Amino acid sequence: MKECENCQKDKELEKILYEYKEDKDNLIQILNDIQERYGFISTAAQMRVAEYLSIPFAEVYGVVTFYSRFTLKPKGKYNIAVCLGTACYVKGSEKILDRLKERLGINAGETTEDRKVFN
Repeated sequence: MKECENCQKDKELEKILYEYKEDKDNLIQILNDIQERYGFISTAAQMRVAEYLSIPFAEVYGVVTFYSRFTLKPKGKYNIAVCLGTACYVKGSEKILDRLKERLGINAGETTEDRKVFN
């Protein structure tokens, strides 16, 4: 019988957790492993980490949102960045961004449904 995708992810998360002692000092390393494995850190994963380390969820969430390394949403395989600084903007970068949004069907900061492109 084929296992459900969420069940498999839960098993993978548990494997990551059990590589570390239940010590608050391991929080960033655990979050880093989760980010590497899944490409983002879901709310469910944050709650499980908080439970495992016996710390408040707010503390885990605070670390995830403080460090730019971590993300709450899955990002695409390919990242497209458009310069919107003054010099770039004057030279028409907004038109490039608008065209990308139109072609990809996403807004800035979103990911395509196939998770290939993050803008």
